[in-house]
Amino acid sequence: MCYKYSKNGINHKTIDVIWPFYKDQKFLNAAIKNLNNQTLKPNRLIFVDDANRKKDLQKILRKKLHTDIKLVFIKNEKNKGVTKSTEIGIKKVKSKYLYIQSTDDIIYNNFFEENIKFIEKYPKAAYVFSNIRINNLKNNKKYYIKFNFIKENYFHYSKVGKIYNNNQFKIYHNTVVLNSKKFLNSNIFKEKYGRRADMLNLIYLSMKYGFCYLDKTISEFTFRKGQISSYKLSDDYLINELKILKKCNNQLFKFFIKNNLHYEISIFSLNKIINNFGNIITIKFLLRSIKFKIWKFLRFYLNQRLQILVLDHIVVEGCKLCSKLK
Repeated sequence: MCYKYSKNGINHKTIDVIWPFYKDQKFLNAAIKNLNNQTLKPNRLIFVDDANRKKDLQKILRKKLHTDIKLVFIKNEKNKGVTKSTEIGIKKVKSKYLYIQSTDDIIYNNFFEENIKFIEKYPKAAYVFSNIRINNLKNNKKYYIKFNFIKENYFHYSKVGKIYNNNQFKIYHNTVVLNSKKFLNSNIFKEKYGRRADMLNLIYLSMKYGFCYLDKTISEFTFRKGQISSYKLSDDYLINELKILKKCNNQLFKFFIKNNLHYEISIFSLNKIINNFGNIITIKFLLRSIKFKIWKFLRFYLNQRLQILVLDHIVVEGCKLCSKLK
């Protein structure tokens, strides 16, 4: 087979894209254009039609998709949801690298090329992630998130816990390009783990293999009314998620608790936490929980620098109060 190469010598047949799709017709053309315009074209688009009513969707895709990109079209007869649809698409992955696409998110033209060039330098890493712009369609503004505290390109799995424990942050899945082999060997992006299976999977993969960080902004996360990720998760849901982790992946559960990653549970549910898991409450968890709730409120009103100043002040004052209580 004859392969094409980019100017940097990277084989354009090295990445598969999984795209679970349901009803987001408004963003369909822009998402296809994002793939077509990549300086490094993906080998295959694994498109999972999650029981859409549009019967000619496959023909539209093949007509609009760049001819260099092979279309693998999967049709769900019944709507299964984004996690299950992704799980179905995963079974078709063949390329060295993998990207899971959300219809409404934006990747810049150099997204695949930059990420693959970078992760090629760190073959032990499970994935590479980068900075993010949040594209808020509710107020038509964009917000920038940069991980200033990350000073290294690659973190070995033995150091990952420390960076999670020392810093409160979220890796946005739409910035992530995965090493397919490591992903397939240890994947927990599965329906039984619930709505946050994507986030849990990234933490688990980094715990097992480590990750690398590309200090560039080459994608945007879209925040809009009606999307699943915009729905607030209740404390009961998050506590049940911990129960599932403890039952199905106790190694990840212990990592989660040790590094205070359960901070999205509010301080008003302390009794529920203790009743279910014993006294796993730490001062760091309490501060993170409060900080998270305030950040959720401030994130679209203050720029990143002001957010950091306000939240850091809260943490400092909280630590002073805790010292006095001791």
